[in-house]
Amino acid sequence: MVSRSSFTVPAQVLGICAGLLVMALGSCPARAQIGDTPGCDFDYAGRGESRPAFPKIPLCAFPGAYQDSSLIRPLRCVGQFQGPLPDSVRRQARTITVRFLRDRAAEARPEFGGYRLYRVQNFPDSTAMVLIRRFSKQVGDERTWQFSTVDTDSGTATPLAFKCHGLVVHDSVVTFIDPDSDGAYVKVCRRVDRFDRCLTRGDSVFKLVAPPGPHDGFETWYAITYELRNTTADATYEEMFVPDSADDWARCGTRGDPRTCPNLNNKLHNITPNPVEPTAGPTANLLRVGVVPNPFREREAWDHGENELHFINLPARATIKIYTVAGDLVAQLEHTDTVRDFARWDLKNQNGRDVASGIYMYRIEAGSFTFQDRFIIIR
Repeated sequence: MVSRSSFTVPAQVLGICAGLLVMALGSCPARAQIGDTPGCDFDYAGRGESRPAFPKIPLCAFPGAYQDSSLIRPLRCVGQFQGPLPDSVRRQARTITVRFLRDRAAEARPEFGGYRLYRVQNFPDSTAMVLIRRFSKQVGDERTWQFSTVDTDSGTATPLAFKCHGLVVHDSVVTFIDPDSDGAYVKVCRRVDRFDRCLTRGDSVFKLVAPPGPHDGFETWYAITYELRNTTADATYEEMFVPDSADDWARCGTRGDPRTCPNLNNKLHNITPNPVEPTAGPTANLLRVGVVPNPFREREAWDHGENELHFINLPARATIKIYTVAGDLVAQLEHTDTVRDFARWDLKNQNGRDVASGIYMYRIEAGSFTFQDRFIIIR
């Protein structure tokens, strides 16, 4: 799925991540498992803090595709983790890596059915979140569970240890790469004829078909919840209900009745603390520069009243000049960014007033090179 990369994460970014502490058994190679991944700091013991309690799921997200030895040599469960590659994050367009910390005590609960991962863009609205992946332990969902299981044998010598093929392993951190890791499982033939028909009856496999990834420059959040294990033949695949009965049932409708309490296992309880903006990085080819959305329509559901459009696929340094069709300068933007390939415009002129509907021209100047095109605003 991934290969070695020539993209090296800057040292100042790598310093953000201080490592990972797995709060059970106490001796697994924590630092090696999380690796040098930007924005991930699960080292609660190093800060003198305790790990968040159930149902809180620590998670982080960052642009690019994280890669480690378990992705180079995949197994049924990731039990042979050898640590991150020298270049831990591979730059990849429209790609975000999400990493979260498994809770072995929660996975040992009889009602645990798996994890559910959601994505939302532009605004952290839980009603707009889309389910993009289930890591499920439900009957029939074995192919979605790709890591170890918790040892819950009452007579075991390794209580609550993560085990793979009978051996204790260390895969407490789940790595999800959007869109490489999401999508739907589709049955495909191993060998087909020129009409795409199976050559051999029963010779088929399930293939994970991923949808397009998040758009460059759009703020993206991810959330995780616990799935409730199905207990009846009529599978419901519900989210687990964890009542907020703290502070002597203060937030419950009826004291002592968990059915009247808010559910702590909700999308906003376990959401990435900051949005991520996927980007392919600056490009020197001005012919790839574009405007999104084009046309811009005010009051669209995704806009949330922010009135903003993006100039994308920009070089690291560029001047953006926006004109009316009559040639009058409306606004000028200076783009200086060695990481992101886009620049925002709030649809205001140089006097700070909203521009009117119409056709506008833009000109990109980067050194001795220029490019120009048009876009439309509809209010």
